[in-house]
Amino acid sequence: MQMTARSAGGVADEDYEVLEAGFSEHLDGSGLAVIFQRDLLAETPWDGDRRTDDYFSNSYCITLGSGVSSVEGMNQVLHHTGLAGRLLLVTIIVSLGLTVCVYAFDGGVTQQFTMIAASSFSMHAQLGAVNTASTVINGITKPVMGKLADITSRPTSYIISLLFYVVGYAVAASCTNFVAYTVGVSLTAVGKAGINILCQIIVGDLTTLQWRGFWTSMTIAPYLVTTFTNGFVIDAFVPHQWRWGLGMFAIMMPVILTPAILALYGTQHKARKMGMTTGNASKIGQRTALSTAWQCLIAIDIPGLILLGFSFSLILLPLSLAKSAENGWQNRSMIAMEATGFVILMLFVGFEMYIAPKPMMTKRIIGNKVFLAALGANLFDQMTTTLGSNYFSSYIYIIKDWNNYTWTVFVGISNLAVTVFSLIGGVLQVRYHRYKTQMIIGAVLKVVGYAICLTGDQRSTQNTAALTISQILLGTSALTALGSRIGAMASVPHEDMASIIAAYFLWTYLGSAAGYAISSAIWTDRMLGYMRDELPHTPDSILREIYGSVDILRTQYDLADPIREGAIRAYTRTNGIIFIVAATIATLSIVCSCLMPDYYLGPQHNAVTNLGLDGKPVELPTGDKQEPGFQARLKRMFSRKA
Repeated sequence: MQMTARSAGGVADEDYEVLEAGFSEHLDGSGLAVIFQRDLLAETPWDGDRRTDDYFSNSYCITLGSGVSSVEGMNQVLHHTGLAGRLLLVTIIVSLGLTVCVYAFDGGVTQQFTMIAASSFSMHAQLGAVNTASTVINGITKPVMGKLADITSRPTSYIISLLFYVVGYAVAASCTNFVAYTVGVSLTAVGKAGINILCQIIVGDLTTLQWRGFWTSMTIAPYLVTTFTNGFVIDAFVPHQWRWGLGMFAIMMPVILTPAILALYGTQHKARKMGMTTGNASKIGQRTALSTAWQCLIAIDIPGLILLGFSFSLILLPLSLAKSAENGWQNRSMIAMEATGFVILMLFVGFEMYIAPKPMMTKRIIGNKVFLAALGANLFDQMTTTLGSNYFSSYIYIIKDWNNYTWTVFVGISNLAVTVFSLIGGVLQVRYHRYKTQMIIGAVLKVVGYAICLTGDQRSTQNTAALTISQILLGTSALTALGSRIGAMASVPHEDMASIIAAYFLWTYLGSAAGYAISSAIWTDRMLGYMRDELPHTPDSILREIYGSVDILRTQYDLADPIREGAIRAYTRTNGIIFIVAATIATLSIVCSCLMPDYYLGPQHNAVTNLGLDGKPVELPTGDKQEPGFQARLKRMFSRKA
């Protein structure tokens, strides 16, 4: 075989600790490509035996490629292999489409199942603890699953995610105490993280900046339907059959996702037979299994993730557990957990800066001001979302005497609003090619939404109309989340896409966990005391009983019962504090949104290289010819009126 190299180059990439050089058949890097890679940490010169496997694992790795990425190889199989390719494509689309529907279905009902499960063990006040733990695990797992998808393959990552998902729900459904339930939900969080991050990576790979926001929002479009169907499920399983409700998902998800996994493996196999590079086998080359496993651990930065996960868990969980511990914050174990958490956090920072061969956030990402602003906007947005929603379902369950269907649909209004405004935001990005204005609008309206939840005496309102309007306005934060995500993706070249998505979701989910912890700290610190203030003549044993179980408070005490009325007053006082704190933190999202640049969203994959999905340069409007964004159009409209 002969080839003429028209492009060549090399780089010492200190961020990824690799020395790389290569050449390709065409100027844009396409065609046949030969790339030589060497670990910068390898000995210089290497004087070992070239006939051993150590020659490949410690010194040089040679990668041969056709210049066709795994995405392009998949497209070749699905669109250019006749009937077989079309069948694989239809199978993948239908299976993954149903998977997204089940995922939305899961997200719409499991929070209510968790609330009832906690009440069945008289642990309703610890609802924040289980949500905090599962959210930390979800966030920590996303970078792992994202990197596994690169190192192994997407279908293999789906299998790993599916195993955690099924086992977790099986453990939660069969639990005999709240600790076992928490363990099961935490295992399920690993599976959910994998399914979600794979979906986001696929959307990022296959869409241009102009359409990425729209197709990202389409992944949550099933909420448009499930918001109204979830009520039937809750009505059937709450309050006494919640275990069967969890078991239902352990059965549904494997049945629906398995066809997609098999089709992806089939596509991968067919692409290899056609000579496409669709995995990482060529990169692994002749390394031993042990060497490959070690390289995977280094690439994923497992030690760093473990340190980060332990530190946040030890810092946040005492906020939920301290009140129930003996002597509260005077308990030495609570103080020890907090101190140990901060020490481990410092160790994590030191490890990432000076020891980690491949830190989870490279210097390019840490120094990316656009990413930091986008992360801040979404982190504070998600923190306030979990802070306000942690006990909101319980609040509505107690203050209204609605049936389970009405209760579930009402609680789902915020998810419905998020979906609608995500789709609107995606369409606006396609039309006006901008995102910053919608970020600011969404952040401002969210603060207004929390303000509407409050009465003049700083309690949470019981007015149905006000609560409805509030939930709709809180849903406008989807504009902020969508814009920040697109801005972060636009700020990096394609090779950093997976890393930026993983880092973005990691810190966003840790922010969400902080929101749950803050809410739980407020609830456990104030709720029982307010109950005693509002019901001074009620025995403490009864107060502790209704404090630990919303099911008992709702089913054993009518809405007009003095005990129920006093408990509702205590609920309004506690939730009033939660909403005030949420509104205050939400203002930080406005600040971060204002710091964002307003990249032009066109046919390019990102705003750094301005290359299309095919890797070739795209022509963008410049100067006065560039199409003005929505904000510029508003300014022009008002200036004309003046």
